[in-house]
Amino acid sequence: MSTFAEQYQSDEETDLAIVEDARVTNWRFEQFRSLGFANEDALLLALSPCDLQAARTLRAAGCSVRLAMRILL
Repeated sequence: MSTFAEQYQSDEETDLAIVEDARVTNWRFEQFRSLGFANEDALLLALSPCDLQAARTLRAAGCSVRLAMRILL
């Protein structure tokens, strides 16, 4: 059985992990938006395991947003 202090620490670590995940997702969303993806597509990409650098490379090579979405997902 865990002590109150151990449980509190575990809850705090979980909360910090959730906050960090949200920060990373928000950052990824903004990065995809800056590449020209619409909000809905940027959110979908941000939540996926899609490689952000691959998206940057595709867009830099002149790939359309629509085609990039098909390739990335």
